[in-house]
Amino acid sequence: GVVVANGLFGVLDNTGDELADLLGVDEVPQAAVATVRLLQPLYEPLKAVSASCTEALYPEFNEVNDWNDCSLLPRRVFWRPGAPPLLIRQTMTKANMWEASTGSAVWGGGIVLSRYMEELGSAFWEGKRVLELGTGTGLGSVTAAKLGAARVLATDRDGKVLALAAQNAQANGVGGTVSAASLSWGRPGPEAADSPLAQSWDVVIGADVTYNRDAWPVLFETIEAARVPCLLSASERRPNELASLQDAMRKAGLAFELVDSPMRNGYGADKVKLFWVRAPQGPTQEGAGKGREGI
Repeated sequence: GVVVANGLFGVLDNTGDELADLLGVDEVPQAAVATVRLLQPLYEPLKAVSASCTEALYPEFNEVNDWNDCSLLPRRVFWRPGAPPLLIRQTMTKANMWEASTGSAVWGGGIVLSRYMEELGSAFWEGKRVLELGTGTGLGSVTAAKLGAARVLATDRDGKVLALAAQNAQANGVGGTVSAASLSWGRPGPEAADSPLAQSWDVVIGADVTYNRDAWPVLFETIEAARVPCLLSASERRPNELASLQDAMRKAGLAFELVDSPMRNGYGADKVKLFWVRAPQGPTQEGAGKGREGI
């Protein structure tokens, strides 16, 4: 069942089209579509543990805008080496997928970030103070806490998303380490003494926060304002998007190291890159490192 589920893409979104593609026909009877939809309670847990969802094999939507089933599952499963898996709740559904916040589901960049963090290991994250930008479901923050971070702040501008991230932290046993707070990007003014950016951090993380090019300038300002190294996971959804992102970062004066995705196959391997952005020149926060090796 897992093998069959792994090969399906958009049966929750466009059941009829997906069945027609699988059977090699132009159209399938509505009775067959209705029967397959009745099997959804059996399909969802199988899909959740399939490599297509745990390894980011496919993009979030295809060329005709069918949504990836992984984005519409009520719960995702992410395996951890030598430890119980992370269980991440999603609130994006077929009924709300075009209106729901992008943060209501796990995207490929988030899976890649979590996997790379696991590869860095607890020796890297132990005792760190971690700030996550655009937390969404909270996968990155939960991963940091599970790897031993002393304090993690999951930030977003969407209140419903922040509540979801907090719920996922609690459900995975790290509610005492992970807290959630609103954060609007950009360089904070002198009056923003209570901004998360005014607090002390060791590292900033963020996944799939670069999809909107118009927001790149304020994202870069936010990274600079944190004054510590930043680990970003970015996906290429448009031609040359990652090359353009690198150019924009250089023009903004951000120094970075590009790291290949830890995934071996599919979308997560081919279309997602990691950026280690160095702390800006000048004074850094007390105790913070000045690069990946020095964090």
